[in-house]
Amino acid sequence: MRLGQILCIVALIGLLAGCATEFGPEAKYGITFYCPGAGNVDMGDAGVREGLARAGYRGQVARVNWSLTLNPAVDQTVRVFAQQGAKRLAHYIEQYIDRFPGREVNIVGLSAGTGVAVWALENLRPGYQVNNVILLSSSLSHDYDVSRALRRVKGKIYNYYSPNDAVLAGPMKVFGTIDGAYLKDGAGAVGLRVPRHAADRVINIRWRPEFERWGYYGGHMDSTSPAFVRHELARYLVNPNADAGRQTIAARPPASALPGGPRR
Repeated sequence: MRLGQILCIVALIGLLAGCATEFGPEAKYGITFYCPGAGNVDMGDAGVREGLARAGYRGQVARVNWSLTLNPAVDQTVRVFAQQGAKRLAHYIEQYIDRFPGREVNIVGLSAGTGVAVWALENLRPGYQVNNVILLSSSLSHDYDVSRALRRVKGKIYNYYSPNDAVLAGPMKVFGTIDGAYLKDGAGAVGLRVPRHAADRVINIRWRPEFERWGYYGGHMDSTSPAFVRHELARYLVNPNADAGRQTIAARPPASALPGGPRR
């Protein structure tokens, strides 16, 4: 059997296995979508879920699985998987806003998942917006134009980057950025270009040694450490004024995932 046939079978299985969106009981308090890196191999949603819960977040943390091969090298080069995943995420966001109007929607993306996050914003229909977006170890090109994405963001895009990220400095340049540029720095290594018209809405945050106390050492995947999420990322995701009277510290909610969904 040829590789192309195998990929088609895997894609079909993935679509059939996850064709419905489910929001858990925590969704009434808000939702944070987590887009993992290539291959869906990281467990970053667990760190985000735990860290946010410790910070008092009551909403749902939903992992959006977009890889159909579970192979990071394939996902980074066959970019249609990320593009289709972005369309599904846009659908999830619209569906959530329709069901829970007024609740806060955030997105956190890691590595290639930042491409899924940004492209999902570009795919949102007029009238739909999210609150804040956090990009971690982004493998988007550093000069990617996020102007279209910003139209669907009420708050800001926060891009955490580290010159110590060995994955972005080495393998990514060989396989290319998630948006298809070769031998170019990723936004997670040197920062993301800020559009002139939105100088205050794209915030680049460089890795600092003090982050180590919370488990973020400047590597490719340690930025989802529960302690780092609680002490650093939560400030952009947990709104103490949202859902006043119910936004109290609660037990860690159960894991949830959104493996697939209808294409638009």
